Amino acid sequence: MQIAKRRKASLTICSTAFETLGRTQAKALGHPELPLAIIAHPFGIRTRNEVRAMAERCVEDIVRLATKKT
Repeated sequence: MQIAKRRKASLTICSTAFETLGRTQAKALGHPELPLAIIAHPFGIRTRNEVRAMAERCVEDIVRLATKKT
């Protein structure tokens, strides 16, 4: 895939309900080491403040994963 050739930081964001599918798809597409930022599922039962806190934690994961040296 072009990700490595272009030397772009890449990752996928998914909820816990889709983590296995995300890892399976990454592997099938030739990128078994593609980082995943995982957020808790479900969202619908959470308050606005809870979702905001989840998003803030996810942003921290995204920054960590996107800037990680490979």
